Amino acid sequence: MHYIGKKFVLGCLAGTLAVTGLTGCSSKLDGTSIVATVNGVDIPLGVVSFMTRYQQAQTQQMYEMYFGGADAGMWDQVTDEDTGETYGESARSDVLEQVEKLYLLMENAKDYDVEITEGEQKKITEAAQAFMEANTEETLANLGVSQSDVEAALEIQTYESKMFDPIVADVDTEVSDDEAQQTSVTYVEVTAEEEDADAEDADVTASENEGEGEEEATPEEKAQQILDEVLATADADMDAIAKDVDEDLSATETHFTANPPEKEEDEEEDYGEVPQAVQDVVKDLADGEVAGELVEEDGSYYVVRLEKAFDEEATEDEKESIVSQRKQDMYDDTVDGWKKDADIQEDKKVLKTLKVTSNLKFTFKQEEEPEEEAAEDASEVSESENGDGEEAAEEPEEEAAEDASEVSENENGDGEEAAEETPKEETPGDEDKAEADTSEEAAE
Repeated sequence: MHYIGKKFVLGCLAGTLAVTGLTGCSSKLDGTSIVATVNGVDIPLGVVSFMTRYQQAQTQQMYEMYFGGADAGMWDQVTDEDTGETYGESARSDVLEQVEKLYLLMENAKDYDVEITEGEQKKITEAAQAFMEANTEETLANLGVSQSDVEAALEIQTYESKMFDPIVADVDTEVSDDEAQQTSVTYVEVTAEEEDADAEDADVTASENEGEGEEEATPEEKAQQILDEVLATADADMDAIAKDVDEDLSATETHFTANPPEKEEDEEEDYGEVPQAVQDVVKDLADGEVAGELVEEDGSYYVVRLEKAFDEEATEDEKESIVSQRKQDMYDDTVDGWKKDADIQEDKKVLKTLKVTSNLKFTFKQEEEPEEEAAEDASEVSESENGDGEEAAEEPEEEAAEDASEVSENENGDGEEAAEETPKEETPGDEDKAEADTSEEAAE
């Protein structure tokens, strides 16, 4: 599970954090309870709640983007059959672990001469204050957050964004051509699985097809036909030729590491890795040359062409990737080392009071605004509490430099979406005020 990233932190510092929907049946949360201590420093549940809800909203948004519609109760799905732990409970625990690491980053910041500047602290305070003022007491009670919780969440994430570079400053950025060398190839795979399917179809329809035409070509015959046409055509379009033979076939253009490090015994193969037989056959080819015979591996047949034994562009990209991975490894090893040596105490009972379920959903909307305009913007919140977790409709944006965010809260059990509120017309010096519907008004 991915933790909240730097973009969120910087957005909050610029005053662009917006919360645009909360639905579901919720209960007030005691954010003052201490959920964990890290080397004697208390972590209030409110901090973990704030970051958990953001992570929940981020995950929900990604789910809807890729799958559309409702989440099909994903937060309630059991991910560990032995313990009965749900996805929501696992996500909650992951956020707590990440928060603990962020507190360790803050604790060790002085060793890297990292601190929050007065300007950054001012923006953090202003953003937290705007967030609190923009939300009703009922909403804040459901979130279980105080202004100090919001400030703490922004502070530890600010340290995270500032600590990465100092921690990885000593990483070796030199990568040799030999280590990074990428070889680019184009190949067509014809899998033997098609042959099994064709055989089953043939058994069922053999009597109907008898004497009506030629039998379906086998995968090997299809591959050979493709190879013959590719060899007979200069600068052949392998993808077009493959589709002429079988519309379901296509060519793959990719590259692989020519001199990979040896893998550990328990290390899994990379998803989408170029088949080893393809890698082996191109070692004896010149750039642009096609293998004269079919390449067979695990029952599949390959038509292979070497594009470039040393692909300069892909090799340079691989160098950047290697350096990036080295930095990430050093960062992770450093923080994990701190965590291993730290005195961390967790209160599981307190953590369990933070419910992450499918009938309680949050949507945090991040506004993209110019920094000079965003610095004084307030956060925008709408809240609708109902039983089925449908999202509240987004409210129209206001462009005034010191807008306070509006909150609409609808508490009902019928799952109807909260209607959009029409923004109030501003008068100079006035801030928008948000009103929360009571459960009785919502029901009506």
